[in-house]
Amino acid sequence: MINKNVKGKRYKQLIDLLLRNCDCFAFVADRQLMEFEKEYHAYMENVITDMEEHLIERRIQKEWETTRLSEDTAYVYYFKMNNATRQFLKDQCHSLFDWISPERPEDLMFYHKDKCILAVCSHEKYYLVEESVWDSFRLFS
Repeated sequence: MINKNVKGKRYKQLIDLLLRNCDCFAFVADRQLMEFEKEYHAYMENVITDMEEHLIERRIQKEWETTRLSEDTAYVYYFKMNNATRQFLKDQCHSLFDWISPERPEDLMFYHKDKCILAVCSHEKYYLVEESVWDSFRLFS
């Protein structure tokens, strides 16, 4: 578990590295925080408008890599990882911990063939990362 935020130029470098090592990514829209679910859902659809063609699926889940909800559920959006979605990730935020509700979706997760490579818990400000990817990232320093 790592608690140090990755931001600015380093965040962009990390996204580039994840593009080379991952085939999809996901983020969470927490339904607990949706006082007006229809409006928030419409907002989320607007956020991903330019990415709809890259959307793999949207699932309603009680748990994901960094969180397990006891009663509530959340929408987890899964996208293909490619040049267009990489640019979206870079344009939307400037750090891993900027992905937090209600302004944005939260809890970024990156996968390679169903294996989680990096998982962020935005509100708790930590992430888990596969060791070989992290070692490669540290070499950029």
